[in-house]
Amino acid sequence: MSQNNGGFLFGAIVGAAIGGVVALLYAPKSGHELRQDLSDEVDYWLDRASDYTDYAVERGVEMYDAAAEAGTDIRVNLKKSADHLKESAEELKDEASKEWKHIKKEADQSKEDVEAKAQEVAIEVENELTHSADEIEEAAKEYLEDHQ
Repeated sequence: MSQNNGGFLFGAIVGAAIGGVVALLYAPKSGHELRQDLSDEVDYWLDRASDYTDYAVERGVEMYDAAAEAGTDIRVNLKKSADHLKESAEELKDEASKEWKHIKKEADQSKEDVEAKAQEVAIEVENELTHSADEIEEAAKEYLEDHQ
């Protein structure tokens, strides 16, 4: 209930009480009857005010409980979201770690392949140089024999 509706209801109750008292005061009754009517009217309006207070307290408790439940729901949802985010991060970390190991393995294999190929090329160059040196030595011997 909004504050304006509560103010209106309170005003209506007070206005009705005042109207009842004024009506009783202007009614032609004996003193005892008038006092009894006034007492009955006051009791009636006190009961109504008590009912209104009880209703307001009940609504306040309901609102408090609803707010507490909503707060609990929000905490639970935040916890679930945080857990899901943590799981996703762990999965991503594991996947990245596997991918890194795969890349490292491929890089190590490529390094070994390059080293083996470099070794082959070095042997070929050494053989070629040895062969060329032998040919140069042979040519030099022939030249010396021819020119001596």
